[in-house]
Amino acid sequence: MAHAIEQFEDGTSAFFSNRVPAWHKLGEVTEGALTAEDALKIAQLDWRVYKATEPVTTTVLTDDGVATLPVEGKFATYRNHPKLGVQTLGIVGNQYEPVQNAEAFAFLSLLVDEHGAAFETAGSINDGKQVFISMKMPKDVLVGGEDMIESYVVCTTAHDGTGAFQVVVTPIRVVCQNTLNMALGRGGARQRYAMKHTRNVSSRVHQARETLGLTFRYMEAFEKKAEELIAQEMSDKQFAAFAKKLVVPGRETERSASNAENRQRELMALWRADTQANIQGTRWAAYNTVAEWVDWARPVKGKDKDARRAMRTLSGKSDQMKQRALALL
Repeated sequence: MAHAIEQFEDGTSAFFSNRVPAWHKLGEVTEGALTAEDALKIAQLDWRVYKATEPVTTTVLTDDGVATLPVEGKFATYRNHPKLGVQTLGIVGNQYEPVQNAEAFAFLSLLVDEHGAAFETAGSINDGKQVFISMKMPKDVLVGGEDMIESYVVCTTAHDGTGAFQVVVTPIRVVCQNTLNMALGRGGARQRYAMKHTRNVSSRVHQARETLGLTFRYMEAFEKKAEELIAQEMSDKQFAAFAKKLVVPGRETERSASNAENRQRELMALWRADTQANIQGTRWAAYNTVAEWVDWARPVKGKDKDARRAMRTLSGKSDQMKQRALALL
């Protein structure tokens, strides 16, 4: 399953979403902002992680028969889940210390408390090996008093020793494994803070806040860039030239050229549509035309078109065209 959200035999899932359902339709959808404690419980993340006190062992064959040997410096991590009981999560080293789910929630609360953020999503993926939590920042960027560019602070911790405790700021709403990968990737994380799994995670809040503070300057820079685009006029002729540069034939064939021309015509139709009424005739309208076409109007082959369109967005292919459009503008 692409989402990798942990599911249980009683039909529930380890996931919650504030107001907006996720594409996979799993978990609880709440009607408003939650406290850290409530979010922890509703996402079914109220379980603890432990590190074994004795090293992992391995069984080997010797001249005298079978022998059990310790693997020095390697320890198992495990959890005691309310529904699943005791389960092994992974193998870690000497220095690894579990960061509890409750600690991660508390860390995020402390990190953004002065900004008034609200918990947006949280979940457990890959059978509890990794947990993610996101908060929506209230500092939405208004462009021309109309459009909003949203940002989220996402925290993730790997209980199996495969990754650090990380916090990133991203425009991506994390609801599954794929969106988490996008948020943590170079194209999704506008700023990042990472640290090893150690004790007293909360003591790093000030350092993390300073590091991630740069991201808010990024959002302001994006707002400034958008305001510059909305102040620049663009004619139909200029948009047609822009669309021709943006959508080029993939191959030197008549069919490829015809497909490119059809896409250019579709963009021109959206450029003149009512959805751009408030910003019509500007370079910002050109960018929004491309975004609307990529997210909603671009042709999708096969059955279950909504699901295919969602997966195309999750894969990052949609963002590539938007980024190219912004660069051309």
